[in-house]
Amino acid sequence: MRNTVSGKSLVLSWLLATTVIPRAAAMAQDATVASENVELSADSLVYDAGTGEVRAIGRVYLKRDGYILEAGEVVYNERTGTAEARGAVELETPTGERIIAPRVTLSDALKDAFVQDIRLLMTDGAQVAAAEATRDGDGGITTLNRAVYSPCEVCADGSGNEPLWQLKAVRVVHDRNKKRLYYKNASLEVFGVPILWTPYFSHPDPTMDRASGLLPLDIQTGKNLGVVVGLPYYHVFNKSQDATITPILTTKEGLVLAGEYRHHLGFGQFQMDGSITYTDGRDDDGALTGNKEFRGHFSSDGYFSHSDHWRSTYKVNWASDDTYLRRYDISDADTLVSEYNLEGFYDRSYISVRTVGFQGLRVEDVSGLTGHALPLIDAEYIPDFQPLGGTISIKGNALALHRTDGLDTQRFSLSASWDRRLITPKGFVVDLQAYARSDAYNLSDIDRPDDPSFGGTFGAGDGSDWRNLVRATATVTWPLVKFTEHGSHTIEPIVEITLSPRRGTPDNIVNEDSRAFELNDLNLFSADRASGYDLWEEGSRVTYGMQWRYDGRSWSTDVMVGQSWRISGTDTVFADGAGLEGDLSNIVGRTRIRYKEWFDFEHRYRVEEDSLAVRRNELMVAFRGAVVGLQAGYLKLDRDMDIITREDREEVRASAYYNIDENWRLDGGFTHRLTGAAIQIQDTLSGETTLTQEHAGGVKYDIGVSYINECIELGLRWRETFTRDRDVEPGTSIMFRLKLKNLG
Repeated sequence: MRNTVSGKSLVLSWLLATTVIPRAAAMAQDATVASENVELSADSLVYDAGTGEVRAIGRVYLKRDGYILEAGEVVYNERTGTAEARGAVELETPTGERIIAPRVTLSDALKDAFVQDIRLLMTDGAQVAAAEATRDGDGGITTLNRAVYSPCEVCADGSGNEPLWQLKAVRVVHDRNKKRLYYKNASLEVFGVPILWTPYFSHPDPTMDRASGLLPLDIQTGKNLGVVVGLPYYHVFNKSQDATITPILTTKEGLVLAGEYRHHLGFGQFQMDGSITYTDGRDDDGALTGNKEFRGHFSSDGYFSHSDHWRSTYKVNWASDDTYLRRYDISDADTLVSEYNLEGFYDRSYISVRTVGFQGLRVEDVSGLTGHALPLIDAEYIPDFQPLGGTISIKGNALALHRTDGLDTQRFSLSASWDRRLITPKGFVVDLQAYARSDAYNLSDIDRPDDPSFGGTFGAGDGSDWRNLVRATATVTWPLVKFTEHGSHTIEPIVEITLSPRRGTPDNIVNEDSRAFELNDLNLFSADRASGYDLWEEGSRVTYGMQWRYDGRSWSTDVMVGQSWRISGTDTVFADGAGLEGDLSNIVGRTRIRYKEWFDFEHRYRVEEDSLAVRRNELMVAFRGAVVGLQAGYLKLDRDMDIITREDREEVRASAYYNIDENWRLDGGFTHRLTGAAIQIQDTLSGETTLTQEHAGGVKYDIGVSYINECIELGLRWRETFTRDRDVEPGTSIMFRLKLKNLG
């Protein structure tokens, strides 16, 4: 028998139920009461007119305004306005919290409650147990007396094992409006052992995405700083602003203060970070000078959208001296770049105005000889007009490169190009390009280049000069495709013909923006192989090669090999060792193999055209599995380049991880130099170059183990470095990290 009643409230629904169920029949089996606000079901409903009690017995389910109550029995007294739930009571709030207790006293439509022997389950699985608790629904306050909090899972096997860590307190207050938990007379226990007591403590509840408070403690020890302890404090100003302040205590260098600030503006965002310390001064050998000095760094970057057509980005990086970032384990960067870039987009046209500054941190860097672009402008205009079916592009570039104590360069370039692709009935793909450019240069202090290898001899000295450059290029490919049951094979012969007259002064031009040029598989078939404007490959040439690709369901392969033949022109524009020293270039190629998402292999190489001696050899192999992963690489450079920072070397590097189980992870890596390298260092005053030897051996080794579960993160890492640079000494570092979930 099932009886159904409607009403405006829980109390009214129960009372209305008594008007439907005859009082003579004091018990109604399997009764259900429902309304637009209340749903109530139980095995039976009983009304006692003498006491004013409504009793729901057996599998009681009650729902109102997002609150859900389940119990073995619920007794409501219409005279006192209170209800009592008994027997495996579980109350779920609209926010997802669950209260579990043997008995709960309720009032105000389930909003207020008094509970004994309570267990509170939060939305992220964290638990609070207490001897007793009261809940103020309207005020959003839950108060627990003699309480224990832990996000750790507790075995339900009756073993009585303690959680990994827990907070015990005389009183815990959960303020749902502020979304925080407050503790009075709290103690922290780890593995059942009390390790910390505090009269007051608070942390955000699980519903908070971010909240102000302390972050995990960072502890490490190393050769340069000794024992290092950092305790970050995170502060939320509002939804769009936050900051982190971290005092760092070191046993060798004293106190360091670090900070970060982040701000979202709606039309953009920026962030900044920095650090500062006042410590003992050291010379280039790392010896104490007896003086005190400030050391620190600052960095910032941001992005701003000014309109539908204009945006800007910036980054600022600065360090007080060359070795601060590495000595204090902030960054391994050897050059700091600061830049502002304003960009405009109009249909297919584009303009960029940049200022770029550099701070060199290597021992061979000379501040006065470091160039700064003030400014660097690029613009491109693509008209709708398409003569002979091709696309016209007009580009402009302007550069003002300034050095405080060296060569200054100003350059203006204007170019026009025409490009068209043709596909013949036989399947040949023909790419045609015609290109013309004029460059105007103005140089000063030409006798003080930062590197004589790139200084050039343009003109008899300071002054202005110009050059006109033209080039025509035709690239022909013939992709031959064969489809199989499991994939497709593509064989593609490639021939590129480039024609350019032997005029201009390419061997005398100062080279500011194309110094890293080296022939490789990526630029072999590029009409303009250099990345910048200063380096120009004059004369005519033929470039030829072959590419094979396989695309299957699981496997994919890409193999390419090619070479260039100079018909006319000169090789003096290129540095020795770049791969274009003779009429026939070095042979370059690559091989890539991939299997699904877990295996990658790549081999890139450059060999001598006659002796097949290897000048550049790069190997990379990677396995990425759910349990085990490995990435290994090998690099050998044998180019005989007489250029600072372009020294030959041979090294091997590897990194790996092993997920022991769902909680434990082991990972590590190393870099090892197989052969020594002669490093060139230029004297700041005399300009003379000296050699210092980097010996074969280890560069850096590290290994770490971590443990992560639902309530704790533990990490221990060992690192060994072998590189010495002034006051940065090689040595061993040990880092420890502990994070207690919801506490930081």
